[in-house]
Amino acid sequence: MKAGQRLRVDVPLTALFEEPVEAVRYRERNALGELLGRTARRVVLFGAGTLGRRALTLLREMKCEILAFSDNNPIVWDSQIEGVPVLSPEQAAFRYGKTALFLVTIWNDRHWYSETNSELTGLGCELVSTYAPLFWRFPDTFLQLYLLNEPPHKVYEAASAVLEAENIWADVQSVHVYRANIRWRALGDARDLPGRPQVNTYFPEDLFRLDSGDSVLDCGAFDGDTIRQLLSVCGSNVGDIHAVEADAISFRRLQEYASTTLKLDRRRRIHLYSCALGAVRGVVPFESTGTLTSKSTEIGTPMECVPIDELFEGKSLTFIKMDIEGAEYDALQGARQVIQRDRPILAICVYHTQSDIWRIPLLVRAMVPRHKLYLRAYEGDGFQTVMYAVPPERATSKWQLSGVV
Repeated sequence: MKAGQRLRVDVPLTALFEEPVEAVRYRERNALGELLGRTARRVVLFGAGTLGRRALTLLREMKCEILAFSDNNPIVWDSQIEGVPVLSPEQAAFRYGKTALFLVTIWNDRHWYSETNSELTGLGCELVSTYAPLFWRFPDTFLQLYLLNEPPHKVYEAASAVLEAENIWADVQSVHVYRANIRWRALGDARDLPGRPQVNTYFPEDLFRLDSGDSVLDCGAFDGDTIRQLLSVCGSNVGDIHAVEADAISFRRLQEYASTTLKLDRRRRIHLYSCALGAVRGVVPFESTGTLTSKSTEIGTPMECVPIDELFEGKSLTFIKMDIEGAEYDALQGARQVIQRDRPILAICVYHTQSDIWRIPLLVRAMVPRHKLYLRAYEGDGFQTVMYAVPPERATSKWQLSGVV
């Protein structure tokens, strides 16, 4: 199976794993070279931001002819980047659509590749690719990033777990989101990832609803953005809110929000914790940047790391949200007792690493096998993909039995 080859979301993933692992290793090493060979190494980079500029340097080292940048932002049209002209999509397609590889170099949560692919093919571009082959060709440069942080053959080596997770979802939509995400990681095919959602939320009322008796744990509380969302959805109809944030800059903003913005009765029911979360107690290096992507790094400042089981040994929880930049799996390990004791609703981000999309749902199912599991996507190209685990008695959806195919 070739990079970019399509496998429909209504086709079980067993078809994907007909390709041997050694063939996958060959494919990931050679995917970019094969694409370049089809256009005599003539390339248009679609996306004139940071990734596009990094691609320009690397492809020039490969002796490629970079004909142009192209971008949907008219502000950059008719400018140049290191001597390469920046054209509108219409101009680029008219000049080079039939003779060049259009390599899409946009890596952010506001981009939907399916839209860009439709735009460029609609303008007559004959060879359009995601950035995945570029990432595979230069793993030391790119494979530390979200979603595609490991090469495709790692998906195939985990085939049994990937296939097991395919059959645990409670509705067809979740199965389709899951299959599209696996193909993105395995094939570099992003065309069937979910499109723009109507709402971006951790509290989808079609799956569950919170009430005044609920005790909420917000892991990765940032500056209070999830709390604001929660209060806008539930108003005063929610109980205690526990907010954990490891980034020192964001924690100060969270404190300011809680102490100055909220009314006194609500303020008394918000409890703040400055620490990291993990499987065991210890100290981790944490880089405080004050941004949504701050996380534990090798060069960070020492930060106390505490398991949820220890923090909430004597406090019950009925809802847990986690968006902690790849630490979700370990934090869930450290919450096993609380999860099995309280059986809370879970909203867990599963997009920070390649394997989170299957290993986190399998871990949760092992902890609370009766919970109904759902998968929803809220931002572009696989970003902000969230797994929900809902006790059956709290589910508001007309869920289907597991084993949807």
